[in-house]
Amino acid sequence: MITHFSIRNFKNLAAVPPGEKEFLTFGPLNVLIGPNGCGKSSLLQAIDFLKAFFRTSVEVYLQERGWNYSDLPNLRQTSKVIRWELKAQLDDEQGVNTGEYHYTVALQPRKHLGIGEEKFVWKPPEGGEQILLDRKGRRVRIFNRTTNEMEYFNAIGLPASAMSQMEGSQDRKKYPELLRFRHWIERFRYFLIWDPKVLRNPDRGKHDELGASGEHLASLVGRLRDEKPEAFQKLVKRLRRLFPTLTDISVSGRGWGWRGIRLTEGNGQSITFNSRQMSDGVLRLLAITSLLYIDNIPSVICLEEPENGVHPQLVREVVQILRELTQRKPPNRCQVFLTTHSPYILDEFFDHPEQVYCLDRSRPLEGASVLRLSDNRQLDLIREKFEHSLGEAWTLGLIGATAGVRGQ
Repeated sequence: MITHFSIRNFKNLAAVPPGEKEFLTFGPLNVLIGPNGCGKSSLLQAIDFLKAFFRTSVEVYLQERGWNYSDLPNLRQTSKVIRWELKAQLDDEQGVNTGEYHYTVALQPRKHLGIGEEKFVWKPPEGGEQILLDRKGRRVRIFNRTTNEMEYFNAIGLPASAMSQMEGSQDRKKYPELLRFRHWIERFRYFLIWDPKVLRNPDRGKHDELGASGEHLASLVGRLRDEKPEAFQKLVKRLRRLFPTLTDISVSGRGWGWRGIRLTEGNGQSITFNSRQMSDGVLRLLAITSLLYIDNIPSVICLEEPENGVHPQLVREVVQILRELTQRKPPNRCQVFLTTHSPYILDEFFDHPEQVYCLDRSRPLEGASVLRLSDNRQLDLIREKFEHSLGEAWTLGLIGATAGVRGQ
């Protein structure tokens, strides 16, 4: 789990938080609120971008998203260097804490795009700390567990982490902490606002996770039905709680062939709908609920506006599903970051303001600022006045930044 995070010069995030040695602190479930253009999506993208360093090259990640590096640095800053720093607490598969991981990486364009700085410090549970990776440009030193010495590592000159070039089977004994950290980051997933057109598309192949826009939902649900029938029945049962008229979910096709989702309603005289006839909200709730039952659960999920297309009375269930994801046992424990514009979602965090982050960008070209809701000095007064509706206070502009035209 990411416990501390800072980012410099990434899109709207010129310096978050502003102090050089300051960090945002995160928990298992984190909600980002604020007006359009304030930096919510930029913060999710900054977290997910960490995955890019563990590809063969950062440029592969950029190409997948249709970005150029010139699109990333904050426009107000003269520097083109982007710098990430985070601390994480990771558990092994038995739930035993393996210490604190402190990782710093800076991406900079010189003649070619490359990593100018990379540092990894490990603090074991019993105390103390040890530098396991220290990189300045192409000069890379890594601590070898088999020799108990720092050694030079022959990293090729690509914009990628030195850890990306380690062989999991061969280097596990030499660099166990580095490989554990790499595996954890490789399981980050960023979900855009799920597109119903994509969710309802037929799909083929044995996919075990959803794509960024909801790709592979039919294959994933079909694989659950074929290979994990107990989990599939739990998924159906959970959806029946949300939609009492639903009697069954089925998937056409088998194996590697084309799959399509079907939904059956009614008792006695039943009607079956194919995915083209299903509502957007049902498809989105099916997608988010399926995350509870897949094998390959991400270590970190960044999710854009999960309330879209969902009836306000069902928003509570969406939040409950996300909470359950964060409460899984290792190795399936998941940390969740989400953006929202829904006052109904905010209402679900009345008793947990420490899980809500208010973002603002008050002036043109100014970098985003982030304030934890629990640090709002007026919070106690607001909660007393509005009883159990933080959402109403937010709508009235008493929490976070005000959207729309500002006073002159």
